[in-house]
Amino acid sequence: MKARALMPASMVVYLYRRRLRVHAVQELLAGAGVAIAVALVLASTIASSSIAGSAGEVVHTVIGPASLQLRARGADGFREGLLARVEHLPGVEQAAPILEQTATLRAGADSRNGWVGKQVGVDLAGADTSLVVLDELALKLPLTTLSPGGLGVSRATAEALDLGAAHALLTLDLRGAAIPIRVSAVLGPEAFGALSGAHVAVMPLADLQRLAGLPGRVSRILVQVAPGHEAKVRTELETVAGGKLDVAAADQDVATLKQALGPANQASDFFAAISTLIGLLLAFTALLLTAPERRQTIAKLRVTGTRSTAIVQMLASQALFLAIAASAVGVLGGYLLSRGVFHQSTGYLAEAFTLGNTTNIAGSTILLVFVWGVLATCVASAVPLLDLRGGEGLNAVYAQGGVPGNALSARAQRRLALAAAILLVLATALFVFAPSLALLACAVLALASVCTVPLAFVGVLRLASALSDSYKRLHILEVALTPLKATTLRTLALAATGAVALFGSVALGGARNDLLRGIHEFAHSYSADASIWVTNPGDNQATSDFIEDGQAARIAQVPGVEHVNVFQGGFLELDPTRPRRVWVIARPPGAASDVLRSQITDGNASQAIARLGEGGWIAVSKQIAEVEHVGVGGTLRLPTPSGQAGFRIAATTTNLSWPPGVIFMSTADYSKYWAPTTPTHLSTGPSTGPSTGPAAPTALGVDLRPGTNTAVARRAIARALAGGGRAGAQNGRAGAQNARAATQNGRAGAGNGLEVATAPSRAASIDALAAEGLGQLGEISTLLLIAAIFALATAGTSAVWQRRASLARLQRAGTKPRRLWPVLLVESALILLGGCLTGAVAGIYGQVVIDAYLKHITGFPVASPAASFRPLEIFLVVMAAVLALVAGPAWRAAHVDPMFALND
Repeated sequence: MKARALMPASMVVYLYRRRLRVHAVQELLAGAGVAIAVALVLASTIASSSIAGSAGEVVHTVIGPASLQLRARGADGFREGLLARVEHLPGVEQAAPILEQTATLRAGADSRNGWVGKQVGVDLAGADTSLVVLDELALKLPLTTLSPGGLGVSRATAEALDLGAAHALLTLDLRGAAIPIRVSAVLGPEAFGALSGAHVAVMPLADLQRLAGLPGRVSRILVQVAPGHEAKVRTELETVAGGKLDVAAADQDVATLKQALGPANQASDFFAAISTLIGLLLAFTALLLTAPERRQTIAKLRVTGTRSTAIVQMLASQALFLAIAASAVGVLGGYLLSRGVFHQSTGYLAEAFTLGNTTNIAGSTILLVFVWGVLATCVASAVPLLDLRGGEGLNAVYAQGGVPGNALSARAQRRLALAAAILLVLATALFVFAPSLALLACAVLALASVCTVPLAFVGVLRLASALSDSYKRLHILEVALTPLKATTLRTLALAATGAVALFGSVALGGARNDLLRGIHEFAHSYSADASIWVTNPGDNQATSDFIEDGQAARIAQVPGVEHVNVFQGGFLELDPTRPRRVWVIARPPGAASDVLRSQITDGNASQAIARLGEGGWIAVSKQIAEVEHVGVGGTLRLPTPSGQAGFRIAATTTNLSWPPGVIFMSTADYSKYWAPTTPTHLSTGPSTGPSTGPAAPTALGVDLRPGTNTAVARRAIARALAGGGRAGAQNGRAGAQNARAATQNGRAGAGNGLEVATAPSRAASIDALAAEGLGQLGEISTLLLIAAIFALATAGTSAVWQRRASLARLQRAGTKPRRLWPVLLVESALILLGGCLTGAVAGIYGQVVIDAYLKHITGFPVASPAASFRPLEIFLVVMAAVLALVAGPAWRAAHVDPMFALND
């Protein structure tokens, strides 16, 4: 009878059910590798896209139908009177002004031991009815939200402060003042839409202008344009702006945020991609453990006349069953990870962007990742089909020595060693000539580590044999070496699993450690430019200004204070057509020496520091210089509030962990171009805004005399600031005198809303925030390390369990189980040692490759891997954990019933 080309469906199902009964552990390992890969890809994709997605919802809730905006380049904004000119431009249907400030809200009680309660940084907006009409919130917002004297807070803000309801009394830290204010409304999604999930607050425009000391000023004007008139209106707005304001799309913040997230997302995606590769290789090596049984099955079917098409159908269906189940588990795990440990923190971006906290999940993303997992599993499962090649005998597997299908010929081992050498050369070429192809280089290195395993395993066996010959008392080692001398596919599959697992864990864990150490070094050098810092609460980047009313003079009178330097800074849209919100750092001559010396990538540090002090020179992040196609000595034009200004580049730096990049300049240049002046072409009447003068400070850096106790000086400075007070009438702030009464709460600088911190505590705060923003990298590398231990433990258990028949024969020959157990552990240790050493060495090379990628492509500060002991730590942790997990199954296998030998 002619054999069928395909098996009946019932036979396919029966064969897989039989396989699950006999080889459940192997299938579990293969499925775990696929599930881990799918979960990592989905979690990282959802987490990174959710930030931009939720921020986009927030932005569109604010702007409504507006398509354009007129935006200030400086913190002091521009005259509100400009609104009338914009409203009367042809093609403008509606226009609404907004004043935006970064502030801190505090809820709690006063105590002699300090502030008792909670605080949260918020984006504070001042608006009038024209905005709520424009964004269609007028019918939803409570009437009290924009009533004079009130403050509406989002639900997320209220939850962060543990506010039960509206009408709670809070303290508002705003531009250097601590102001008592009452909550008029808590705004949930029914009234505030996507804004309810962001840390935001809103009050009447006139109130915020008065409290911020910015009467008659706004940050931007949103413009709704009549259909078909956008190009014309944009041209008219540019004329009105006169080169001193930005004209941009109303939703420009979305594009700017995506650019800001780019480097961090690149790093996260890169880590996830490598983890995916490792997961697939773990699945592949796990399937190699089952290859002898699968090859025996194929040989039996061929001998009985089963056609090749039916064999392919059987293996493909089994791979499909496994792929669907594992990918489904991976999708579920990825979703849970994205909502939990992979929920990426955005605190490091909060000073520059208004961010939501929702998780956006697209069905197409889930489907794409699921299909990818299924296809990858099917490809990895196709290895045993190589026995169907022409020229292979039907029962060639049974002609091999030992367990049929388990032998690996010397010829195959030599070919693998040659392939490893070729792959190593290729990886090196990619690393040297194409750093942007680091992912491909790491993939090549991972494959090279797998191919090197036979050679490394032979080396470990020779070393163990020499040790056994030198120390005759090591009987267990001698016994353990006997079954390992015949190199088998199953043994090498277990060793290869160790190589892959260690490669991924060392490469990713080491690179993440280097990145965090680089950020720590930056935070230390950045904060070391002053002994004590005075800033707005939580303003790690010193970008929120405050009104200077003699704080520097009062601090200078504190015993032990040598100098008080005024620092300035902010954010700047480098080019509205190519959104990039860069961090501008302005310091007096010599006050940026520590951070510049540690972060310069191109240029001479001493020369750059001297040139910045001269004025007209800047230092910029390397990626900014590359985007603008300018190098050291070249000229870069910046869109300042005073108009376009050209600066020569003294040096290039890292991005100081601010992904869009950084610009260093002198305070003299910053005060010149960011001075709160009122251009004549923007005037609409008598001046009511800030008078012409230097730009407001964003931080005060205090240098102490040698020998001064820093902690004592910090407390003295806090008392000096708290006791100084401020005349509310002089700066237009309502309630300022009541704010002064709050100075008795013991919080450093609470009376005027400023925070006093030592350099180490400021460095720790910056370090923690930056590390939190890159926390996803740690979660990926930690999850991969756990997965590596799990995969190796499962593979080791599987290998030990498959030896039960031979162990039973040894028992029938008189060997005691108590002697077999340590032998099994030594065997496992030798196999793991060969694979893990190979993976660890390749992982160190991969760590160097990833470091170069992070440094040159994303611009992050990355420390040298030379001083890191992370690879050794990972190696020891993995070896110890896996052997501990395998010990139990090895004990049970050693005590197998001797009659089990008859089942073989």
